[in-house]
Amino acid sequence: MKKIFVIKHFLGIFIAIMLFSCNNQEKFEQTASGLEYKFHVKHDTARQVKLFDIVEVRMNYRTKDSVLFASGNSTVPFQIDPIYEGDLLEGIMLMHQGDSATFVINTKDFFNKMMQSPEVPDYASGEDKIYFDLKVMKITSETPDVKARRLEATERKSSEKQAIADYISQNNIEVAPTESGLYFISVREGSGPRARAGDTVKVNYTGSLLDGTIYSSTYDHQMPLTFVVGNGEMLAGWEEAILLMKQGGKAKWIVPSSLAFGSYEREGVKPYSPLVFDVELIEIVD
Repeated sequence: MKKIFVIKHFLGIFIAIMLFSCNNQEKFEQTASGLEYKFHVKHDTARQVKLFDIVEVRMNYRTKDSVLFASGNSTVPFQIDPIYEGDLLEGIMLMHQGDSATFVINTKDFFNKMMQSPEVPDYASGEDKIYFDLKVMKITSETPDVKARRLEATERKSSEKQAIADYISQNNIEVAPTESGLYFISVREGSGPRARAGDTVKVNYTGSLLDGTIYSSTYDHQMPLTFVVGNGEMLAGWEEAILLMKQGGKAKWIVPSSLAFGSYEREGVKPYSPLVFDVELIEIVD
């Protein structure tokens, strides 16, 4: 149930990387949304990236002083569909095929909003900004099957609140959601200590869709899941809900997609799918 860090929607692939040299003293321009950028190579007559295009890129991301991730000359496709104003995908829409540029992104916004991570990873902590060096290698239009999946996801997103409300009504659930939208239904209180940030916990769980379809379960492998609470490796809904449990307790969590996989797709879970977890906190490991 550990989080898969992906850059965008159904493709489920983290962007590949290419390292460019960049003078830290160079001045950056700024879009109306506040995105900072600087072009190194610009081909104004080449095809420009458009909304929903599939773009193949080479890229790295780094601080001013050190590379955080790099993968040489590989290229990876992803779809252009900006998540928030001033995000990296908005910047890519300024580019043409063959262009190279550097974009400066707020670190917390990138990990919280684009990567949907509740915490900034340790390797980027303490950094206010991350620099993305990007070269566009190929641009292709959205294919009919990709468009169909995108429109299906859009419809699922618009109807998610009603789907959750219907589930709550049909199952006679009376608890109120937390501020984030999480529903926590205690099944058994538990007599041990409450989980806290930094604890290593061992749990059994079954994860399913609202219609009852199971997509993941520790019982299938007879091997509990062990993770550290609060280190950002789990879904945001997990990080919140586990703190409400005591050792030995059981609970049902109804997790909106904003606290789960959001716009990303993984096997068995389509974008914008709310999830239901039946969880037992077996042990808080010393």
